[in-house]
This record gives sequence, structure tokens and C-alpha cells, in this order.
Amino acid sequence: MKNFGRRSILQKWSNLKITGLSSDGSGISRTSNGVIFVNGALPNEIVTAEIIVRKKDFMIAKLVSIEKESQGRIIPKCKYYGKCGGCQLQHADYKEQLKIKSGLVIDAMTRIGNFSDECVKNIKCEASPDEWHYRNKASFPVQAHEKNIITGFYRAGTHKIEPIKNCPVNAENINHSYKKLLEKIYGRDFNFEGYNEKDHKGKLRHIILRTGINTGENLLSFVINGRVSQKNIKTLIQAGSFSEPDTITINYNSKPGNIILGEHSEPIFGSGIISERLDEFNLAVDTSSFFQVNTRQAEKLFTHVKNLVSGEKNILELYSGVGSLTCYLAKNSSVTSIEEWRSAVSMARKNLKRNNLNVNALCGKSEDLICDLSGEFGTVVLDPPRDGCERTVLEEINRRAVKKIIYVSCNPSTLARDCKILSSHGYKLRDIKSFDMFPQTVHVETVAVLSK
Repeated sequence: MKNFGRRSILQKWSNLKITGLSSDGSGISRTSNGVIFVNGALPNEIVTAEIIVRKKDFMIAKLVSIEKESQGRIIPKCKYYGKCGGCQLQHADYKEQLKIKSGLVIDAMTRIGNFSDECVKNIKCEASPDEWHYRNKASFPVQAHEKNIITGFYRAGTHKIEPIKNCPVNAENINHSYKKLLEKIYGRDFNFEGYNEKDHKGKLRHIILRTGINTGENLLSFVINGRVSQKNIKTLIQAGSFSEPDTITINYNSKPGNIILGEHSEPIFGSGIISERLDEFNLAVDTSSFFQVNTRQAEKLFTHVKNLVSGEKNILELYSGVGSLTCYLAKNSSVTSIEEWRSAVSMARKNLKRNNLNVNALCGKSEDLICDLSGEFGTVVLDPPRDGCERTVLEEINRRAVKKIIYVSCNPSTLARDCKILSSHGYKLRDIKSFDMFPQTVHVETVAVLSK
């Protein structure tokens, strides 16, 4: 085994000690020959693995056997687990999942952010109220398959569809609607062609289902390549004519690539909007709205952020989406919000009006508008996409000498990177707490507080 880097080496590696998990859920084993990522292994296990990919500084392996098993290892609940790429941690019990997610945040903050162990040692991951059936939205890709259509979820690391009939992390309403829909779209009267990524042909690209966890309202959307005739619109309405959907929409996406939704949606049945309640707030959501997928956990996270800004008069919120967190912030403070997507800003203004809240909701890129804002803000709340904040935003926050920053992140790596930049400007990490917004997956939401 000493000549591991040569082509003649054995494929199997025994007695690998798994010390942690990577951001994609693979077990990490650090050896003298480099890091080995073992799919399916858990921390504190000793395993035998077969190398399937070799790179200069790391290797990727598949699990062959477990010599020492983690106390947190369990049998996955879903029969599609390991085939569908949606979940990565069903083989770990929930207590173990929370430990893993805390570890991912700690690792990112120390390794990427260069924060001391003392700063992050007490990070805990807040358990979700629901371990299963929590997702309020599901997107099902549709493809052509032997002159028929096929739908389900992508297999891990591919764009090949694993057909599914039920998903235990989706809300029960979504599973029930999906089951009824399958009966229609696999029937003889549904004459839509599934999408083909290679030649960009086929009409039906995705099926999207949303539900209000606290309201029971349901939305069904068909993502279509190109335009559709009135006859085809009637076919889509008939396919969705089971009892659950309160509204059905068509989203038009004719662009090649992986982006699910196009810029334009239109209702073909109902208003195109459903309602959801978060604590005392009533919110409207449409086809394209970004909305936290775990409604009950979102209530806990937003309440935590609201408590962190208690007593603050002037708040600047960046990457504000449809205004769900904005409502919590604006309850007792003056808020200016910035969001890039015009449809999201329009929905945010409706949501704020619904809840009798007065917010200066601006449309534009945060990195552009923040430099032109007048007035002073005692606190900035950031909730950027996975790529994190533009450097311009962080530099402008520092230039304005904002006293407190509350950073909500879905990506520990970019959170750590951005907190490192802010710490170089004299901001100190005062508090950090994680929330399990996505049980059974490796993803984690984190709230960090920094101040000068």
C-alpha cells in the first residue's frame, strides 16, 4: 500500500478511520497519501473502501465494509435512498445528524474563517420540529424516456432521473398530489413530450408542487419549454384537476441549462398564489418565490433573528426575498430592504401590506444600492444565496461603520469566508447558532452575529 499514487496499487484500502464529513456527506479519512472521501461512511467509523477516483491531493471511494460502526448508524427509511440524490444522511439517526451539522459549521469557521476553537466550540444545531414530511416545496424534473415521459428526482451527481412515487421528506399534501398527478401524466390522454437536455426538445421540463404547511393551500406548476396552445393548456388543467391544487400555473423556461424556472409564470387555474402563515404573519407565495422549505423551523430561525435585533431602530436588510424575514424585523423597527429579483420585491410589498407593515422595499443588486443609500443603520441583516456576499457589500458595511451584523447563511463555507473578511475590519464574532432546516440532508442554516 506504500505506492498508493501509482497505477499498480490495489483498489481497496482497509482500516480507514473516518474523522468527519464533507459538505456533500462523504466520510473524510486523512491518510499519509492524502484525503480519502468515502461515500456512505459516518464519523468515528473504521471502514474498508474501494477507490474509484484518484486526484493529485485526494481520492474518492465507495464503502465496501464497516469494521467499526458508528453508534448513530441506522437503516434508512426511504427505499430510494442511495439512488435518489436528495438526501445524504438517512443512514444516521437524528441526534447524529445534528452533531454532524454542528461539526460542518465548526470545521468551516476554523479551517476557512481562521476563527479559534474557543470562538466556535459551543456551536449547537437546533433540531427541526419535524424530521420527516417538512418540505413545503418539491421540484420534479421530467424527461423523455422511450417515447414516454419519466419524472422523479435526479440520482446523486447526475441528471439521470430516479422515478419515485413517494418522498418521506416532502409534506403529506405534496406526496398525495404527486401520486394523483402521476396517474394523470402517465395516462394515455396526456400527450406532452418530456424534455431532452441534449437537443433542447420536448415541452415539459419540471413539475413543481408547493403547499402551505399552516394553511393547507396548494400550488401546482408546469415548467414548459416554449409556448403552449389553448388545447395543451386544457390538458394541463385536466392533469391537475384532482382535489388538492388551489391554483395551477405555467412557468415558461426556454433557456438551455440547469435553471429550473423561467422569468415568467401565468395562472391557468386560480390566482397563481397561495397563502402561508409564519407565526402572526400571513404571507403570499407564488410559483417562483424563494421561501424557506421548512416552515416550522423557519418560524424558529426568524424569531431568533428578531430577538437579536430587539431595540434596534434602523435596520438594513439585504437579499430580502419575498419579505418573510422582513416582517419579523419590521414589527418593532424601521427597515429598508433590498432584493434583486423584481417579482420577489413585488411579492414582498404585497406581503408587507398584508401585515400592515411599512418598509422601504427597494429593487436592485445589494452591491449597487448599498453604496447610494442615505441615512445610518445600526444593524445590517444579510441572507445571501449560497455563493455568499459580494466583497463590495462587506466593504461598504465596514465603511458605514455599522455596529452589528446578523448574517443568515445556508452555506458554512461562504459564511466562514465572509466572516473572515469582516473580522479583518475589526468585527468580532459574538454569537453563532445553527438551525437544521433540512433534516436527512447534509445542509444546514446558520446565524452569525458580528459587531465592532
